Amino acid sequence: MLRESRKKELKEQIFLQALQLFREKGFEQVTVQEITAKCGIAKGTFFNYFAKKEEILLYLGESQIDLLHQSIEKHRDIDHPKEQITLVLGDLLHNFSSHSELMRLATMEIMKSAHLAGEESKSVHQLHQQLASILDRAIQNGKLQSRWETGVIATTIVGVYFHTILSWTLQGAQPTTTISDSFRQQLDVVWEGIDGN
Repeated sequence: MLRESRKKELKEQIFLQALQLFREKGFEQVTVQEITAKCGIAKGTFFNYFAKKEEILLYLGESQIDLLHQSIEKHRDIDHPKEQITLVLGDLLHNFSSHSELMRLATMEIMKSAHLAGEESKSVHQLHQQLASILDRAIQNGKLQSRWETGVIATTIVGVYFHTILSWTLQGAQPTTTISDSFRQQLDVVWEGIDGN
């Protein structure tokens, strides 16, 4: 278990150091050699974690999915599905904003690359599935009544989530509100059309 924890810490270190270099020099200009030198690791060690430089950017989605599972478990006892979803996605957004400049860079690079965007869609699909499961449980437990199918609701919430990230990313260094508050406000608007109560 300790070994797995150390491996995860090293992967996170490589990710953050690489993003820092990408920010300073531009994604295309940074080499794997520079990343390994900054991390103090051998090239072989780098390739144990990432097959190529582009995969570093995909770790953003991968790490968010790990956090998603942890957050769902943490908020499992919240009765109301809207509050549970707000807390779960709020955790993801807080993580995103805690490394704001680096996460903005990763988001922009993923949006520029069709290959990276295609790979990132796997993480988006997992997020959609988890939200649909929360909604299904809420309907089965009588906590949510809606005329919409859970897949449609989950798609709408995922859309709000990524719109929040995109808007916040494009705002630059001085956003007018926290990313979590922005998401909560937008979810409040769409939830009125979701909840049949």
